[in-house]
Amino acid sequence: MGMVRVRHFEFLCRSHGIEPDIEKFRSMYQLIRNMGFYSFALRNVKKILLNPPKSFHDWKMKFFFI
Repeated sequence: MGMVRVRHFEFLCRSHGIEPDIEKFRSMYQLIRNMGFYSFALRNVKKILLNPPKSFHDWKMKFFFI
């Protein structure tokens, strides 16, 4: 799962036009050891979306082909 988090971080940075680097990554994730394996866990960062929507009921009204 650690590599998935690294790739997710890279995709997010590049989609926002930000060059990914280790300082930014370390500000969001920390290295953890769980049952002999190493991975990355989210740090206590401020969440942007506190109450995510459960569903989008009217998505068909807003969907269109390009």
